[in-house]
Amino acid sequence: VAGIAKVLLEKGLITSESAFLDAAKTGEAYANFAFISNAAATENAVSRAYLLEGYLFPDTYEVYADASVETIIIKMLNRFNDVFSDEYLARAQELGMTMDQVVTLASLIEREAQAPDDFAKVSAVFHNRLNSYMPLQSCASLSYVLGITKYTFTDAERASESLYNTYKYNGLPLGPVSNPGKAAIEAALYPNEQY
Repeated sequence: VAGIAKVLLEKGLITSESAFLDAAKTGEAYANFAFISNAAATENAVSRAYLLEGYLFPDTYEVYADASVETIIIKMLNRFNDVFSDEYLARAQELGMTMDQVVTLASLIEREAQAPDDFAKVSAVFHNRLNSYMPLQSCASLSYVLGITKYTFTDAERASESLYNTYKYNGLPLGPVSNPGKAAIEAALYPNEQY
């Protein structure tokens, strides 16, 4: 979310990052989207950095120069809604996952995989760890909570109390750590079975 706000400001589409970040924080104005309402109802939702994280679909958009923050966000949420099809929902149910869990997993895959060809492999590793009740140990989730990007963390950093910390806590982090694209979402739903 913070990265999107920065790009929108650089492109002159918003005049303040804080207005965009404030709108993304609680997502209250977007509760008419069922997936946002469902995310808001998850345990610890109020502790998320941004409730809209994960749902602002990364794509190329045409917007008027005077478009409001709300208009831009609605456009991105509508695109997410188009991409996350009924087929995806059915597959999530087959896996015993909610949409929010799929998006959270996809956000880790998006940030962890070196290339799109690796998405399904990374997904398989994460699925295996989830099924074995092991910590995911995702650099992406720890980078998100610490506000830094790196692949080696100190013991103190790995001991962070944040529910985003997948080194300390088993299972998925508190919520998405990025806004995954379609390939990452598909990988979360269809991991490479050979791994």
